[in-house]
Amino acid sequence: MISRAFAVFSPLLIALMLIAFILSGCAVNPATKQIQFMTVSEEREFQIGRSVDKKVRQTMGVYLELPQLRAYVKKMAESIGRQSDRPNLIYRLEIVDTPDFNAFAVPGGFVYVHRGLLERMNSADELASVLGHEIAHVAARHSAEQISRSQLLNFGLLALSVATHGSVQDYGQIINLGSALAFNKFSRDDERQADYLGTKYMVKAGYNPLAALDLMHQLRKLQHTEPSALQVWFMTHPPTSERIANLTREIAEIRQTQAEVLKRPVKRNELIALLDGLAVGEWNGKEFINGDRYYNKEYLLSMAIPPGWIPHINSQQFTAVFDEPKKGFVAYFNIKPLRTRRGTAEYFRDFQTSMEKAGLQKAGEIRPTPGLPHNARAGLFTGYSRQAGPVTAEGIAFVRWSNAFSLLAISKQADFNVLRPLVESMAGSIRFLSPKEAATLKPARLRIHKVRKGETWAGITKKYFHSSEKMLKLAEYNGFEISDRLTAGTLLKIPPSLHFR
Repeated sequence: MISRAFAVFSPLLIALMLIAFILSGCAVNPATKQIQFMTVSEEREFQIGRSVDKKVRQTMGVYLELPQLRAYVKKMAESIGRQSDRPNLIYRLEIVDTPDFNAFAVPGGFVYVHRGLLERMNSADELASVLGHEIAHVAARHSAEQISRSQLLNFGLLALSVATHGSVQDYGQIINLGSALAFNKFSRDDERQADYLGTKYMVKAGYNPLAALDLMHQLRKLQHTEPSALQVWFMTHPPTSERIANLTREIAEIRQTQAEVLKRPVKRNELIALLDGLAVGEWNGKEFINGDRYYNKEYLLSMAIPPGWIPHINSQQFTAVFDEPKKGFVAYFNIKPLRTRRGTAEYFRDFQTSMEKAGLQKAGEIRPTPGLPHNARAGLFTGYSRQAGPVTAEGIAFVRWSNAFSLLAISKQADFNVLRPLVESMAGSIRFLSPKEAATLKPARLRIHKVRKGETWAGITKKYFHSSEKMLKLAEYNGFEISDRLTAGTLLKIPPSLHFR
């Protein structure tokens, strides 16, 4: 029982503790040079970052195929980091093996660019603008500041520690902030500051800040033409129009004080040359997408993907997930190793039970379906989603060798008649590969073309894609307008396809 004296004076005690807590947590921000509330030491910041880094590597993987590209990007981050407001901090950059257009930073100097972002870069200066922004988040200690604020909000844990004689001590660990902050959006003020500081850092490192503005204009176009490609980016970064306005003002200031900076040659070719052979699209070493098919080299199979559907192969819950964003269709593909030998009918009963636990109820006969492989069983299920309302699903499963294979597709109830033939077509397209055939399979890769004198967008597009119809897309992919004349010696990226998601 808490004593009466503690009950009377606990508000005063907690207030005094809070004052002491705040006073002990004041520090000078290295970027703004202003005193701010900060309870996280730089050593603790690094420990949090190191912990998150391990999780990033486990969940996303590191792209190691092009060591020269990896070394180049690391060197660029180090160069920009030395021009930051924390020049002695080691900035550890890594390329994560995902196709998303994104980059992020975590506490302690850990910075990441996605493989998919590198694919879309058109100069070293554009990449420098991205790295400068992420390094600025670290230099200004934005994550550490968020952790400190959250610890202040959770100050009750500190009071609880006193009341329980210290049994609750590491409140930072209890509220588990490190992992949560790794992918959180920063405040709009933090993002503005990161843009401002990042531009300053890239300029000091020798890059042209006009490339940052070019990149923002390209992103604004992509936002309309390929919105799904930038979905992750816009979850973690502010609106492009606002960033363009802020960058325009900053460049106007640079023009007044450092006009020569804007005349620096943009380093296009030296980066583009290193992108030759870069894996494009979904790929993680054992699974990848090539054209309209999903391939799994570990389980020796491939499966067709309906037109317009977007694959995701790095799901932690399923082997692969496919979605059609316009209609809201989702299909979950899973491969489950079996503990004991079982038949398809027996396994499907367990599959149905798992659907019921997930909130889907049996709504139709479990039956063999003509056209499905290996005497697969199929069943209909119904349920309710807060976002979509009433939903209908079809589950298809079969057993082959020592594994169970299942495909569960879900749609709004009203759209199920459109979804059903698509998912049954997916299941019917499953084909098993020989080890020899699987060994020859490779992911789609970027190629590099060196422009020769007199070449045109139409001619280059026809050379690689057998038609000049999509030359506008090829120009935009390379950061050009179709009206731009090509200069001999310019390096162009040639993607595997001009059909972008």
